[in-house]
Order: sequence, then C-alpha cells, then structure tokens
Amino acid sequence: MSSPSPTKIREELSAYRETLLANALMLGEIPAPAGDESARVRFLADRFNALSLQGVSIDEAGNVQAMLPGRKGDQTILLAAHADTHITLRPGERLTINVTPEHLEGQGLADNTVGLACLLSIPELLERLDIKLDANIIFLGHVNSLGSRDFAGLRFFLDHVPNPVHAGLVLEGISLGRLNPSCLGMVQADIKCRVHQSPGTRWEASENAIVIMHRVIRRILEIPVPQEPRTSVILGSLNAGKTFNRPPEAARLRLEVRSEEPGKAREIRMQIQEIVREISSTTASEIDISYPALRKPGGIPFSHPMVTAAREVMAELDVETLIGPSYSDLSVLISHNIPAVTLGLTTAEALNEPEERVEIEPYLTGIAQAVGVLQRIDKEVATYPEAEDPPIS
Repeated sequence: MSSPSPTKIREELSAYRETLLANALMLGEIPAPAGDESARVRFLADRFNALSLQGVSIDEAGNVQAMLPGRKGDQTILLAAHADTHITLRPGERLTINVTPEHLEGQGLADNTVGLACLLSIPELLERLDIKLDANIIFLGHVNSLGSRDFAGLRFFLDHVPNPVHAGLVLEGISLGRLNPSCLGMVQADIKCRVHQSPGTRWEASENAIVIMHRVIRRILEIPVPQEPRTSVILGSLNAGKTFNRPPEAARLRLEVRSEEPGKAREIRMQIQEIVREISSTTASEIDISYPALRKPGGIPFSHPMVTAAREVMAELDVETLIGPSYSDLSVLISHNIPAVTLGLTTAEALNEPEERVEIEPYLTGIAQAVGVLQRIDKEVATYPEAEDPPIS
C-alpha cells in the first residue's frame, strides 16, 4: 500500500499514458449530446464492471454509477463528471478523435469528454499505484446536464442516493488550475414574443417583433446591476425574422443573470418579469417568459480544508490556481449541503469547433491533481463542515 505525492503520481502516469489517452479516445468517439448519452453510459458501465467496481448500475434518469469500497467505509466521496457534450454533426457524419504527440483533437473533448475519461481512469490508477482509500468512492457519470437540461441527471441521483454523501469532487475538462469552491446565483430566461397580425395586413401597418423585443432589451439594460458583489446580465442570443421585406411575427431572446449575492439574481428576474408583462400589455403582442434554469449561490469558503488541500496539491504540481465561483454541476451538490469543489484538468483551443484540441501533457498533470486531491479529501473528510446553501430570497 502506498500514498504517493502528487509529483510522484505525475511521474508514474507516463507508464499509463496510452491507457489514459485510449479512454479519452474511445469515449470521445461516442456521440453524447444532452438527452442522448445512453451509448456512452453503457460503455462506462461495461468498463466499470471490467474494473470489478461494486454496484455498477444505470438509474432511471440514465446516470451510470459504481462504487469502490473504502477500508473503513464510514464516509462517502462522490467523484462526478457530466457525460453529455456540445457536438454538431451533419447527417451521416461520424465523430472522430485524432491523436497527435501534443494534442487530442475532436468535438466535445474539453466539455466534457476528458473529464469523463479521467473519472473512468481513476479506479485503475488507484489499483496500479496501490493507493488504498478509507472512504467509499462513488464514480458517477451523470446525464442531461448542459443547457436547459439544468443537471437533471445529477439532481435525480442526489435526490435518490440511499446513503449520505460527505464530500464531492467535480471533474471538468477545462481549464487546468480551475478551482471552484462556490457557485453563483443564476437565472436563465427564455423570452418569446409573438405579434398579432391579421391576414392580408400591409407591411407598413404590421407590428414588428424585433422592435418590440428591442424595447424589452432596452428596459433590461436599464436595470441597475452592482459590480460588487459581482453581478451580470448576459444577453446570449436573439432570433427573429426570415426575409428582407416582411416584419417578423416572432422573436426570441435568451439571457442569463449571474450574481454572487444571495437573492440578487431572483430580484433581477422579477424585474425582467415585470418588464415583459408591461410591454406585452401595451403592445399588440404576447410575450412569454420561462426559466430553464434557476440556481442559488453558495459553497464552501476559501479557508475550508478541502480548498486548502486542493491548493496545496496544485502547488506541488506547479499548477497556477485560478479560484472563483462556478455556475455548473457544483451548484447541485451545494444545494444538498455537500462540501465540494470543481477541478479543471487541461487546456484547450478552438472550443466547440470541429478542430477543438486539448493538450495531453497538461491533461496528465490534471489527472495527477485529481488523484492527489482525492487522497487528501479521503484523509480529512470526516472533519468537513457542510456547504453553505443560503435561501434564495
């Protein structure tokens, strides 16, 4: 039995380089857009079984989980990575991953194929490096995470897990050095405008959905947004119209509000809702607003021992630490009062493009970092206080 240092783990990974890259390549060539991850999940389940992990199963939501029992087993650590990716394939196009001496190339690698491949690689690395942990480790590949899916798979798992989870480690492909101990409050709003036009209405007499949506946008931009605590309103996309010469009857605006201040994202959401109601009632239009995702701020403080452990491991590996709040998977663990951090694993270029690339050497360092942090959490988890999850109002 051994407890190697992060730098020693990094040295040892050179012997397993081909296996680590093969895991990323095989996972990367299985398309897994949000809501259609089943093939990738079945592959993970088969590999977990081959590694003799216990309790390998696919739940009702489509998540795959497996457990590595600890020597004591009185604590449980959740190691999680989302299984879905952002990919765009033409009909009949095959998803391929290319390997060069310095890079892996292909769609969806950074978010989050390499995170999932790290999750798959860790059980085998623990065995090869003879690392024995006291806590039970749950390996979770969760589905329906991206976009409006709002981490539905992870929410389902944590709502139904039969035994307490005492700490969590979230694996994200990018970027190496990323350390998120807390999450922002966040609201996603989807605003749809449709104007009333009678058949045969002349173009000069027609209402214009773009003009009405412009009024909505102008009013939203007038909402006071504090710089401290950090708050922002991000206008993400605007779609309307199909031709040069016909006023569009419909327009759609998607935006996101983020804030570190408890209740601030909700406050801005209510202001946007009132703007929508007012403009809808004073124009010949119907404007509807829905909220694909709502998340509360919270997390663990900078002084939390889990943050300290991660920072120390990164320092040993000469990884520059970039600490800040997240707005991803971490929020779900925090909402269940589970102390957790998110780690980034490598660096990438051309994100969400067909030629997307992730770097191999930083990825190996990222895996060593994840194993090193897991060892430290295992030693200290029994002493961890819960995450802070303030009320949304």
